[in-house]
Amino acid sequence: MEDVRAKKAFASSFNNFIWEVLNNMQKEILTELEDLRDETEFIINNQEIVENKHVENYLRSFERIRNNLFNKIKLSNKYEVNEQDKITYLNDRYSATVENDVLKIYIPEVIPKYKNINNYAYKNIMLNVMDKTKEYKDLFNKELVFVFIKVVENQKNIDIDNKFIKPIVDGLVLSKVIADDNINNMFYGVLGTTNKKKKPYTEVYVFRGQKMLDFIKNQIEADTKLSSNG
Repeated sequence: MEDVRAKKAFASSFNNFIWEVLNNMQKEILTELEDLRDETEFIINNQEIVENKHVENYLRSFERIRNNLFNKIKLSNKYEVNEQDKITYLNDRYSATVENDVLKIYIPEVIPKYKNINNYAYKNIMLNVMDKTKEYKDLFNKELVFVFIKVVENQKNIDIDNKFIKPIVDGLVLSKVIADDNINNMFYGVLGTTNKKKKPYTEVYVFRGQKMLDFIKNQIEADTKLSSNG
């Protein structure tokens, strides 16, 4: 009987602890959003004095707050018992699948430009790629692989060589899909394309190097057809 009471007491204490953690987390989220609102209002209401440095600082703050919110949502969902009460957010849309020895990764956002690199965006993409691909560890047995990255944006004439692909490759190394990112283990290519009907996203295809030429040919033909129909 005492064991039962002890277990119930522990369960009650643990539930109270989790409730307190989640309650504090909600307060922190509201504080983060209020800070972002204040910074947004400053940018909007002071356009005559706003300089590039103000915009850059605002974007860094925005990315920092976004990253903090994502981490809090992830933790909150971890302890939420009811599936319907879990918060759906951007990171849930990352995915990785394997078909015909090709690893396909879907990234529901645009990879950053070199000039807009910040630690928060880099870490978010890298850790999500690692998390979604870790089940495919040693898929290629240390063979030379080709990493094909397709960036889809709404705007035309994107400057594709400004895209910072390192978080994707680092995520693949951390999940041990590829042994290393040196010239003995991988090489890569990046294709930019425009699709005004969808939100920007990135697709990554990882496969054995010998398949590269045929694959790129098929991608170019498919995107040429898509552009002509658009």
